[in-house]
Amino acid sequence: MLARAYHQPDGTPPYHPFPLPGDRPHYAPDRVADIRHIRLEIPELDLDRGSLRGVCTTTFAALNDGLDAITFDAVEMDIASVQDTAGAPLPYEYDGTRLRVRLPRPLREGEEAAVTVAYRAMPRRGLYFIGPDEAYPQRPRQVWSQGEDEDNRHWFPCYDAPNERQTSELIVTVPRGMVALSNGRLLSTREDAAAGTVTYHWLESVPHPAYLISLAVGEFSELRHEVDGLPVVSYVQRGREAEAERALTRTPDMLRFFTQRLRYPYPFEKYAQVFVAEFIFGGMENTSATTLTDTVLYDERAALDFDCDGLVAHELAHQWFGDLLTCRDWAHAWLNEGFATYWEALFTEHHKGQDEFRYELWRNARAYFDEDRQRYRRPIVQRVYHEPIDIFDRHLYEKGGLVLHMLRFVLGDALFFKAMHHYVATYAHQAVTTADLQRAVEDATGKSLAWFFEQWLEKGGYPVFEVSWSWDEERRQATVTVRQTQPTDNLTPLFRMPVDLAFHTEGHDVLTLRMQVEEREHQFTVPLPERPWLVAFDPGNWLLKTLTFEKPEPELITQLRRDPDAIGRIQAAHDLSRKGTRAALEALAAAVREDPFWGVQAEAARALGQMKTATARDALIGLVSIPHPKARRAVVEALGEFRGDERAADALLPVLQQGDPSYAVEGEAAKSLGRVRSSRAFDALTAALREKDSWNDTIRQRVLEGLGELGDLRAVPLVLEWAAYGKPTPARVAAVGALEKLARGERKDEVVERLIELLDDPNLRVTLRAVAALRAVRAEQALPALERLAARHLDGRVVRQAREAVRAIRAGSEQAEELRRLRDRVDALERENRELRDRLSALEQKLV
Repeated sequence: MLARAYHQPDGTPPYHPFPLPGDRPHYAPDRVADIRHIRLEIPELDLDRGSLRGVCTTTFAALNDGLDAITFDAVEMDIASVQDTAGAPLPYEYDGTRLRVRLPRPLREGEEAAVTVAYRAMPRRGLYFIGPDEAYPQRPRQVWSQGEDEDNRHWFPCYDAPNERQTSELIVTVPRGMVALSNGRLLSTREDAAAGTVTYHWLESVPHPAYLISLAVGEFSELRHEVDGLPVVSYVQRGREAEAERALTRTPDMLRFFTQRLRYPYPFEKYAQVFVAEFIFGGMENTSATTLTDTVLYDERAALDFDCDGLVAHELAHQWFGDLLTCRDWAHAWLNEGFATYWEALFTEHHKGQDEFRYELWRNARAYFDEDRQRYRRPIVQRVYHEPIDIFDRHLYEKGGLVLHMLRFVLGDALFFKAMHHYVATYAHQAVTTADLQRAVEDATGKSLAWFFEQWLEKGGYPVFEVSWSWDEERRQATVTVRQTQPTDNLTPLFRMPVDLAFHTEGHDVLTLRMQVEEREHQFTVPLPERPWLVAFDPGNWLLKTLTFEKPEPELITQLRRDPDAIGRIQAAHDLSRKGTRAALEALAAAVREDPFWGVQAEAARALGQMKTATARDALIGLVSIPHPKARRAVVEALGEFRGDERAADALLPVLQQGDPSYAVEGEAAKSLGRVRSSRAFDALTAALREKDSWNDTIRQRVLEGLGELGDLRAVPLVLEWAAYGKPTPARVAAVGALEKLARGERKDEVVERLIELLDDPNLRVTLRAVAALRAVRAEQALPALERLAARHLDGRVVRQAREAVRAIRAGSEQAEELRRLRDRVDALERENRELRDRLSALEQKLV
């Protein structure tokens, strides 16, 4: 179940380094002025050409005497004029990325001035123009912005860094029938009947960073609500109002929960959420006006498995953590994203209960472990990168959130939430660093926490624990041995943390003791009235760790059945899968049927799949109809572990062909059928590919993945067809993933060539998946295309992943070459050895 880390045979660390060649340290830029206000007027927004005409007036005050020039970030703009408040022209220099404006005279400290820039732009980043084309005639016409991390500079001149805040004003003219949304409150709308336009005037009176200035334009319906006097508004494409209401139904509860838990009111004039098409992220927390992808709008059948509460809560939490308080520079972006990730989970705890909360954090940890193992290890606070987006990863989000969870464990609930309030109240409307958080927590609680922040924020990795326990019947005491086994180096420390040990005995209260772990090995001896039926290390799973806790099978079976902690039951399930006995199998099957929490049911099903025996298969077949759809999906997924097993296929085929109430279960049956590689799979999957329409192509995505897993090269033309521009994006991305699996044999060159072509696809998600596929198949012929992509693509995620792919492919090529040299050397030594043996034999014959 849990990953373990070891040094490589050559002594190198068991992880890839994060920095890539050419990466350099980044710091917050210098500020020469206090930006007070941005007034942005867009009288022309050409939706067909993807261009705009703008007038941006920036009001600022000198920070020091003698300010004679001010510089704005402004990318690929056609500057028409630069003027002062009186309309007099100002001299300027512009290099295509930075606009330096000379002031009429030097300003004194605190003296205010304003600069007005008139310009035209056809932005390739920051502001996106969406509309129908021949391949996608139903695509809505929309315009939306995405400023994080430093992209708003592509559509208006600004100081584009998070260590500056100003009020903002947006006046935009759009075609009549369209709605324009921005930050703050709507001051006015003005219709021009002759021109067929409407002008919207928005004002955000609370200072905020430039990257959070937002614009969204479309044929939206407006759904208005009020929560304790606060306007709460949502905007969605007309005709999808019911889906928006379903998706956002718990927004009022979230607002009240965050406000009450932080003891700090929502800080802006309104809260709006707008759903847009083809958004390049899941959501974006623009101040008072969150943007969300419309792919999270879902129908009633999808609601069996899916809700978007996590995304909605995450973006709402950002209104405090990211908007009210903003990281001073991107190295500290976990103060935005780690906080939003944890407060998203806290809403899960509030709304769905402790089991769901802990399971969410357990899965977050596994996402982080995967990144640490497969991509790189780094500190959470990371200054060395190529672009800021490089560090918006599992370390920033999931690990950042888990660090807050551990801080809550160290402090306890009362002090933790007291510290959260103090942090927000102290630094509201300011730019913050990790040191500010540490200071706020220490001031609020009196705790000295330098050790905690150093090891979890400035270092990398996590503790790898090996735990065992024994019972001394004569002395009636338990001895628990705890070892930290992770290799340590300059990045990965020996961790210091408190940890709970819980002892469960019959007829007695659970004894829970808090111990301090800080050495390679500890032994804790605890007197007890009788032998415990369960010894739990870190009950509640508070610590970010991997754990090997060797226990006899009967104890694991009892733990799976009786442990009050759902994560403890999950760990027991996965540990039992390695036992392989009949008793273990029966215990796992019982957990799938009977455990009160679907997450334990699902993990027990996966554990059965890992056993890979005929009896485990039969047990899973008997569980295909369990009621909870998420647990049922895990059962179907686990049946995919039985490659070449037609009895597993017999159970999967009806789920796919006759259907299931859940899209997800039906789709998972398709993927598992491909994994089983049944002789009947190809025909069943190709039929489903034609017939199975579903929300977000949920079923078809898994069908395509199943075709990739099947490995039948007859699927190549079908998969290529579904990867083509014009097919729905979710299916296209799945098709590219299937091509990765099919890139072998006589069709490998054909598939790799198509993957290389997809690097230039206009859809960002398709491009990213093509990069990942080329990396996975170690396509050396793709190196020139990947290097060009890394050099010219505008999206930092594509650039980072292309650079990583180049590194991985080259490393694989070097390793293959080294292997070839070693094999040649071994062959030569074997030949030499044979020759020596022949000579020895000949000499022996002569002596005889």
